[in-house]
Amino acid sequence: MKNYFLVLVSFLFAFSTVKAQDIYIAPTASIGFFSATSMENIDAKTKEASAAINVKTKKIFFKVKNTSFIFKSSLMQEHFNENYMESEKFPFTQFNGEIVDAPNQDFTKDGAYEVTVKGKMTLHGVEKEYTTKGSIVVKDGKIRAQAKFNIKMEDHKIKIPSVVGANIAEQVEVNVDATFEPQKK
Repeated sequence: MKNYFLVLVSFLFAFSTVKAQDIYIAPTASIGFFSATSMENIDAKTKEASAAINVKTKKIFFKVKNTSFIFKSSLMQEHFNENYMESEKFPFTQFNGEIVDAPNQDFTKDGAYEVTVKGKMTLHGVEKEYTTKGSIVVKDGKIRAQAKFNIKMEDHKIKIPSVVGANIAEQVEVNVDATFEPQKK
C-alpha cells in the first residue's frame, strides 16, 4: 500500500510545482460497483483503493488493484478476475483527472461543494475519458469526495460471454467514496 502513496504523490508533483501541504491522500478509498439484471444482481466493493488530490491544482488520482474487490460469492469474484477483468494481465484500474468547475474554490476551508470531475480512466488496459458530477465536503481539515457514474463494458473491451449475458449488465454503476487527509511532511 505504501507504494501506492509514492506513485500518487509522484504523479501529483510531476505535473506541477506544488507544496506538500497542497497534497491530500486517501489511503483506503472505497470503490464499489453494481450490475443489475433480471437474472441476478452483482455487487462488489473494495476499501483498498488509494487516492490523492492536489487542493491547489484540483488534480485528482485514484488507483485500485482489481483483485481487491470483494463479492458476495467467491465464484463471482473468480469469474470477475479471471474471465472479465483479466486481473493477472491488467492488475490495476486508475483514474487521472481534475475538478474542472471549481478553479477558485479553496478545498481547505469547511464547506460542501458540488463539482464536475473530468479525466481518463484506464480499465482493462483501455483508456477512456469520463466526466461526472460529484460532491466534496470539507470538515475539520478532511476532504470527503463522492461520485457515482456508469461504465459500459464494451467501452473497455470487456467481453461478456453470451452464456452469461443475461446475468451481467452491459452498463455498471460505479460508486466512489474517499476521505482525504493532508499528506504528512
